[in-house]
Amino acid sequence: MKPLIISKEKRQRLIRRLHNHRFRIILILILYPNIVCFTPKSSDSSNTVIDFMLGIGKYSNVTYNCRGNATSIQNYSYIDYGASISHRIGYFKFGLRGGGFSVSGAEEYSGNYSYPVESFPLQTSSVQYVNPFVAFKDKYAELNLGVLFSTKYPIDNSKNERIIITGKVRPTGRLRLGNIQGFHFSTQLLSNVPIFSGGGAFDMGVGFGSNKSRTLTWVGLSWLPYQNAGLAFKQTIDVSENFDILIKGRIGQIESNLEGSISAGARYNF
Repeated sequence: MKPLIISKEKRQRLIRRLHNHRFRIILILILYPNIVCFTPKSSDSSNTVIDFMLGIGKYSNVTYNCRGNATSIQNYSYIDYGASISHRIGYFKFGLRGGGFSVSGAEEYSGNYSYPVESFPLQTSSVQYVNPFVAFKDKYAELNLGVLFSTKYPIDNSKNERIIITGKVRPTGRLRLGNIQGFHFSTQLLSNVPIFSGGGAFDMGVGFGSNKSRTLTWVGLSWLPYQNAGLAFKQTIDVSENFDILIKGRIGQIESNLEGSISAGARYNF
């Protein structure tokens, strides 16, 4: 077999060509694995998320006299629903939440609370709302701010009523501190989906995420429309590359009355 011999002149020409095109060669070597192996994932810096949920719950409205003794209790039940869509580009996120809820008529108990003394329907039983928002989101922190526009005004504490009256705009917000894929603290105001059965109009607690999936567990305390604080939980279950199951709930008590909710839904990541 005849040996392969490269003259000195040919070697020098080859070296010059490699030197002249070194930037292109380096760029191809860097990009090649991403070109042939790239698969979009929901954890990328740019992604869109859609949530939709449906829930039910009940709460009580208790009035007290000057001695701190309960004088009457009004019990309410509700159905609520909500959806959200958000898009993230790098550290910034923007989106829209929307939904509504319907509150049933109430029974009022007084004296020893052994029997209802009055049963009456609410003047306004249904409310719809939209909530545009913007956010700064990082692996270790998130600040989410928005404005809620509703057909009625959710929560009027001045009348000691956890129901809906006519009309205003309210700010919304959410703050997270800590690793979203590990242990973190978060609190929110009117940013749950749905607002009430999604954990309450206001809550705070801690979450435990995973760096291997989107599964996340959150536990904390919630208020509004519930008069007392109660235990709330939120569970995200990663079931496929794009699809998650969402389960949220809340349980508490005021006097002898249970206040709680449960909701379920789904999330699509793309």
